[in-house]
Amino acid sequence: MDPEKAADNFTLSFCLAPQEYSDQGDGIFSCFNEAERKGLYIKLMKHGKIEVGFGNGREIFFFSSINKHTEKNTWNMISVIFRKDAGWCDLYINGILSNRRQFPRHMRLDWPEGKLCLGKYMADSTYEEKKTGVFCGWMKGILVHDYCLSFAEAERLHAQYPCGQKEAALSINRAAWKNDIQRPAYHLIAPGKWMNEPHAPVYYKGNYHIFYQANVHAPIWNHIQWGHMISTDMVHWKDLPLALETEEGSLDPDGCWSGSALIDKNGLPRIYYTAGNNEKFPNQSVAMAVSDAEDMELRRWHKQDSPVQEQTEGWMGEFRDPFVWLEKDTYFMLVGTGDENNGGGNAILYSSGDGLDWTSHGFLLDYEYEKNEELGHVWELPVLLPLRDANGNIYCHILLLCACQIENAAVETYYFLGHWNSEEKSFHKFHEKAMLLDLGNGTFTGPSGFVTPDKRSVLFTIAQGKRKGEEGFYSGWAHNGGLPLELSTAEGKLRLKPIREIYTLKKKKLLELADVSSGEANRQLALIKGNRLWMLLCTDCDEAGIVTCCEEQRIKVHYDRKTGRLGAEDEKQICMGKYRGTEDLVALDGGEIRMEYFLDHSMIEVYLNEQKSMSLRNYIRGTERTVRVSEGMERITKLEVWEMENAY
Repeated sequence: MDPEKAADNFTLSFCLAPQEYSDQGDGIFSCFNEAERKGLYIKLMKHGKIEVGFGNGREIFFFSSINKHTEKNTWNMISVIFRKDAGWCDLYINGILSNRRQFPRHMRLDWPEGKLCLGKYMADSTYEEKKTGVFCGWMKGILVHDYCLSFAEAERLHAQYPCGQKEAALSINRAAWKNDIQRPAYHLIAPGKWMNEPHAPVYYKGNYHIFYQANVHAPIWNHIQWGHMISTDMVHWKDLPLALETEEGSLDPDGCWSGSALIDKNGLPRIYYTAGNNEKFPNQSVAMAVSDAEDMELRRWHKQDSPVQEQTEGWMGEFRDPFVWLEKDTYFMLVGTGDENNGGGNAILYSSGDGLDWTSHGFLLDYEYEKNEELGHVWELPVLLPLRDANGNIYCHILLLCACQIENAAVETYYFLGHWNSEEKSFHKFHEKAMLLDLGNGTFTGPSGFVTPDKRSVLFTIAQGKRKGEEGFYSGWAHNGGLPLELSTAEGKLRLKPIREIYTLKKKKLLELADVSSGEANRQLALIKGNRLWMLLCTDCDEAGIVTCCEEQRIKVHYDRKTGRLGAEDEKQICMGKYRGTEDLVALDGGEIRMEYFLDHSMIEVYLNEQKSMSLRNYIRGTERTVRVSEGMERITKLEVWEMENAY
């Protein structure tokens, strides 16, 4: 296309099949400099809208499709016809004149210097790499005419292309990352791109279901939908199509955010989720969707037309992540928000006879924010689960939350133990200071949980990627789930451990030793290399530790019985764990120190006597990891190392 001629009259046409959108819009054609007000761009916006913008060096003109939009997973034909002498720019979509932008007659379009981009939006002359603006889908035809098509010609052109023909929905192939030495292989993980907050676990007709915050467009937080996986054992997961997607003109045009799931009184699955709508304030409400009873894999969800609960209290505009459960014929719901009374976060408690019409009972927890400032000003993902003792009796409940809007601190998952009374609709905490399950300093976040058919309280979490710079984006995936954990009580204290199904992944025993020193153990451990390992270290010494190595890189997780500290440090002796004070100590006065260690590529999880965990990231520059134990242990009573299978 001759720029001189293109300043007068031209037609640009594209045959394309979008597969996903972004909130900012994605470039179809871009030869544009916003600062100089020059050039032209064509963008695909949310919900299939097309936006066109152009400049004459003095002013920018832009407009969007109205009468017709493009459709996702469908072939569409669009034409932009710039008519200089008439003074209008036409946008045709699938043979229909969708909109027109007028401008002064005989105005010439001024083209900027620089690159012309197809499939990416660029708005300045530097053309630096950007994480957004990349078209996600197929293009099979790009036509350029250095004249204006007539109305009839545009209609005939569009009729020659397969407008309306369906294309398969986007399916991300896990095999694309099979050689990625950083990507976990037996943890819960999306097939690719962005994953956050595994939530809404539920069991239905032989399958466990887990949903997650998904962006199948790119490995960044953007245009969030509900991803969906199923499993028969909570270990081996099968990918399913998106369960919930944002829809224009609905309750959730700007996001289907986190929530929960349950089986209702009639035995039917329900989803409760946070519907995002930025055209309203507050912009978050609780919405509901139901599935068909005969849909064994719960692939089809039908959204209700109205919200089941809108915000009337708490920090207005902060109202999300409903956690819903059924107890004694009553539905209960927690929704995260902020507490205007004490300035900190809290959860609003609701009850209902049918799960549709809810009565508020105010804030669930009465606590002093000054003693718990690390809980932030807003709570996300509140969860309330029963804790059973060794006899299977409910001893107490655990209230879990993800702290949000915190000054100078990492986001963490905290908990309170207490007594939940469903009749009085009250929760009375046992301790004033919130506790941490995990001391990994912000790796272990985003709680969600449920009670399994065999009465186990199981917790799912997100393991934050914590990658530096652009590494995460260019790897093509971000975040994964932590190991599902079983929560219980013993001697009045919380106990946490990976669910028993995880141990079915133990593939090959690599080492088993008893009553040896750390020196002897390390001589034999030096022969073992791998990226997927399980280790059990037991000792009656006062100190114990496990070190993950790759060339000069090291991560050491260690426990000192005398101080009660569970900590971690890297090869530069920089602390990687979290320690606030005495509330984070683990008292093992006597008996054995038992450290259980899981290595899954960049994931490290260590469990100390089922009392505390530490989740860390371990990105390496080599190809394989090795493990060893801390020096100075005179007697290791037991040491086992196993290779773990890939769960996918």
